[in-house]
Amino acid sequence: MYWGSVRFFKHLILSTVALMIIVPTVLAIVFGVQNHRNKALVQEYENHLATDVLPQMEYLTGVDYSEVITVPTYSYQEDYPDLYVEKPDGFVAVESEKPVVYLTFDDGPSANTATVLDILKANNIKATFFVVNNDIEEHQHLYKRIVDEGHTLGIHTYTHQYNTIYSSVDAYLADFNELYEKVYSLTGVRPTIFRFPGGSINTYNQHMYVELIAEMLRRGFVYYDWNVSSGDAGVTYSSSAIENAVLSGIGSKSKSIVLMHDSSTKQATVGALQNIIDALKDTHEFRALDNTVQPAVFTYKDNGVAQ
Repeated sequence: MYWGSVRFFKHLILSTVALMIIVPTVLAIVFGVQNHRNKALVQEYENHLATDVLPQMEYLTGVDYSEVITVPTYSYQEDYPDLYVEKPDGFVAVESEKPVVYLTFDDGPSANTATVLDILKANNIKATFFVVNNDIEEHQHLYKRIVDEGHTLGIHTYTHQYNTIYSSVDAYLADFNELYEKVYSLTGVRPTIFRFPGGSINTYNQHMYVELIAEMLRRGFVYYDWNVSSGDAGVTYSSSAIENAVLSGIGSKSKSIVLMHDSSTKQATVGALQNIIDALKDTHEFRALDNTVQPAVFTYKDNGVAQ
């Protein structure tokens, strides 16, 4: 009788040993191939973004971006035919005798946006606001006030819901376009710059950031990450901590793109703003971003995601 015999158990042991050798080998090959593909994809992207914080972007200096990274034709490329802006001829060199600071505010408008605008106006400073959707009636005028007072208004997405907007390029475009059209209807301005929620490379978009960035660049938009963070994304930061983070982050930089927030919970940021301005106004020049300013963009470094 074979079942339960010595021969049966010998065959069982041999089969088990074989599986213990074959399965790990196959998995190693599969994961090795996938890892190679991932590394190749990341390398392809990094080859066209300088490792410096402020890289040279070839697609904005006369090189057809389709020649940099070949992107197949996707159905979403036919969607939103009005979601295109004219690409700038190139970045303009910063001409200033002082280091330049670009204050940027994400996640507004809110009541805090109004206070930020008051402070900026009192100090004759222009800044950049990357806005989201706000349906509160009393805040609708703030979109236009940003534009009317000479600041730059950029897109930060309609919902700011990471799981939704980064589920696919189609989902991101749908969300982006909804706010883009709202901003145009309220201000008469079609923004040319934007900021990805969480930055251009984050833990939510690792599966599609190359494709997403390529599509937004193809449509002519320029995106801006940052090279100085106020740290005010955290809920426990005080005004003094925000002030210290900004001033130490700027340090001796000749050009600083500062991440701040003006959503409804960011009173500490409002509280820090005047002190930041006072500390820098004699030694630095404040400006607003536009699509001719060379951006700060994130890259993969040390196998981690830049934040």
